Amino acid sequence: MTHLRRLTLLALFGAVAPVVLLVVLTLIKTGGIWEYALDDVYIHLAMSEQVAKGAYGVNAGESASASSSILYSYLLAPFAGFDWHAYVPLAIGLLALVWAAVLWARLLTASEIWTDPVWDKVLLAMALLGPVFLHFPAMSLIGMEHMLHVCIALLVALGLIRFAQDGQVRWYLLAAILLNPLLRFEGMALALFACAVLAIGGRGRIALLALVATALPLAAHFANMNALGLDMLPNSVNAKAVVVGGGADVVEGAGSDRLIAFKNSLKLSLISTSGRMLVGLILCLFFLVLAQRKAFSRLQIALGVTAMLAALAHLLLGSVLPFYRYEIYVWSFGAAVTIYLLAQLQLVTPTAKQLRAIFPVVALVIGGLHYPLTTLEKLPAGSAAIHAQQRQMGRFVDVYWQAPVAVNDLGHVAYRNPHYVLDLWGLASARALEARTSRIDPLWADKLAQEYDVGAAMVYRHWLADHIPPHWQPVARLKLTVPRGTLGGNIVTIYATRPESLKPLEDALRAFAPTLPASATLEFL
Repeated sequence: MTHLRRLTLLALFGAVAPVVLLVVLTLIKTGGIWEYALDDVYIHLAMSEQVAKGAYGVNAGESASASSSILYSYLLAPFAGFDWHAYVPLAIGLLALVWAAVLWARLLTASEIWTDPVWDKVLLAMALLGPVFLHFPAMSLIGMEHMLHVCIALLVALGLIRFAQDGQVRWYLLAAILLNPLLRFEGMALALFACAVLAIGGRGRIALLALVATALPLAAHFANMNALGLDMLPNSVNAKAVVVGGGADVVEGAGSDRLIAFKNSLKLSLISTSGRMLVGLILCLFFLVLAQRKAFSRLQIALGVTAMLAALAHLLLGSVLPFYRYEIYVWSFGAAVTIYLLAQLQLVTPTAKQLRAIFPVVALVIGGLHYPLTTLEKLPAGSAAIHAQQRQMGRFVDVYWQAPVAVNDLGHVAYRNPHYVLDLWGLASARALEARTSRIDPLWADKLAQEYDVGAAMVYRHWLADHIPPHWQPVARLKLTVPRGTLGGNIVTIYATRPESLKPLEDALRAFAPTLPASATLEFL
């Protein structure tokens, strides 16, 4: 068996075995029903329904940029008419998991020092442990675009390493540069730095063409957003730019003062586990490049600097919350580059070689230990909580209420719902986002509810706080009897937004209450 095949089999086992365990645990928690651990995936699915109809938004006839990815909703759109549409994100995640494991194994072979028996054993361990401590299992099951983004980032790493070795520009490197910002806006920094490496390596013309090819689809997207009357950045990005923490603690004035939002976002990044892990990655690469600046080639130094700058850019402009999913692409990219550069160290003494071999294993485990721990704690529990709360809210609207509704946590309620959904948080409504963050009109929520004929609202009270109009009548509270997992709250308060909707809403809720699973209860007020 070739070394690459052994590494690939180990990487696949390290990726697939935890996923099988997580799926079993999730099905046990949900009573045999598959559920994603994040409600956000249903925003993508709802967006893809409209994309399939030639529109762009969540509600029919209303444009909105609720998706944080340019490309992902379009990938889901061809399957929107099928009953199994909701499982397409899971299939994409699992396929991306296998792809990422294969790429990880190929990246480990790039060190090309099989004659060192110690390093050879270390690579076998890295192949097995890498997917677990790079957060692959959870990313493949949450239904979001992050696992695909990891694959694209690993392709960039593989392409740049091969370029540093032989000066050849592979087609997959150019494709990965193009796709990075289309999958996630954070990928723009990685794409720019990768082009810089090509330019440093004497391929300036190709780098320029890659930049132009990357900019064209972005420009087309921004032009389309402008034509639809939408902001260039998605509402999901704008909404999170003014949020501090995992809940809804909004910074006063952050809507008008981006500097305040930036400072608080950076502060959160630096005190979070993943933020400190990225700082450690940057410092490791910095000292590695500094110590070997005379031994490394110009392209190897450029590769190390690229990984440093990409991690720094994410710390400054990206996010590491919630569920540690946003930074995975740069963590995987940085880990691959670090292992490659460590393999290029010119060492003489046996002790130095052993330390060189031990370091990447220890660093990967310590740096990524919080990923499997977080996954075991939150993924099955998060799926159970989503099933008990968000899925039940969506079912209530579809089966019992069957009329326009207001929410502050979009997803299940919007997916496959023919009735208007007013998103008070603002992901699917630029007007709501502007009104909420500006704080100019205390009755903005009520005015939007009247305009869209919304008679009921289902919200986390602590998210909206003083934004809830005083005359909205609380009718019931949907409470969890299980841990809240990845949810923004464990209690959803259901309001009648006008007197004439009070009785119909109460009747609908009383019919709905007996159908709830044991993981949720409805308390009438």
